[in-house]
Amino acid sequence: MRMPVLFVALTFLGLAPVSAQVTDPEMTCAAYLDMVAKAGPTPKTGDAATDKMAADMDGKMKAYCTANPKAKASEAAEKAMMGG
Repeated sequence: MRMPVLFVALTFLGLAPVSAQVTDPEMTCAAYLDMVAKAGPTPKTGDAATDKMAADMDGKMKAYCTANPKAKASEAAEKAMMGG
């Protein structure tokens, strides 16, 4: 139940590029970091506020996942969104 709510919330925040990367609820942080490294930087939207928000979320997720590689990427997204 939490996962669909998280994706809807991220979409409304304009963070669809970040949330689109976490498509598997069982994806580990290690797999997420590997995927992000291969995908490159978060695409820019042209809206400075949205781009800053996406970059902040991306940074928080990468920091959490680096510290917790066995955790779920969805948990990292939730913690980044909630400021944890």
